[in-house]
Amino acid sequence: MKKLTVILSLVAGVVISAQSSTLVINNYSAYDAGGRFMTIGSAGMGSSQPYMYALPNPPYLVYTIPAGAYTKYDKFDNTGGPNPIPIPGWNYADPLNSANSGTYVYNHPIITAVTAIDEWMGFAFSLTDSTGYTLDTFEVGDPVLSGNFLSSTQTGTNTGVTADWFTITTAGGQVTYFQIY
Repeated sequence: MKKLTVILSLVAGVVISAQSSTLVINNYSAYDAGGRFMTIGSAGMGSSQPYMYALPNPPYLVYTIPAGAYTKYDKFDNTGGPNPIPIPGWNYADPLNSANSGTYVYNHPIITAVTAIDEWMGFAFSLTDSTGYTLDTFEVGDPVLSGNFLSSTQTGTNTGVTADWFTITTAGGQVTYFQIY
């Protein structure tokens, strides 16, 4: 019985530590940032890791962080609730079981299940002005989680706007920040 208690405690610790970090987004710029906002399985899972793309947030046609906006997501499966920038659902891809791949509302059981193994990965986006004209493009995220994100910081050549992606550890756990300024 004592061994079982120790094993269960260890498993609970692994599951708790594997949950994705809180994500805080700040767009201090005068431009909208629209594109592909992504998550992926934790490092070390190889090419078999599930990944997701955020669905567009109304009234936009792609996931968009409006100029001057702020939002915070604690977990993938509560992104569609009351939030300044809701994510109504996710395009989910499962390389090991394509039958699971599809579009799901944010609180679907599949999205809840990957909360323990996926991490906030990055944002491939364009900055647009009030007329919708594209000024700069960025691919900012965690280079450890995806080789597609070669940098966690980029500065636009046309706007001079900088985008940063970084994670800090606090007493309450990890917090990932994405800032445009």
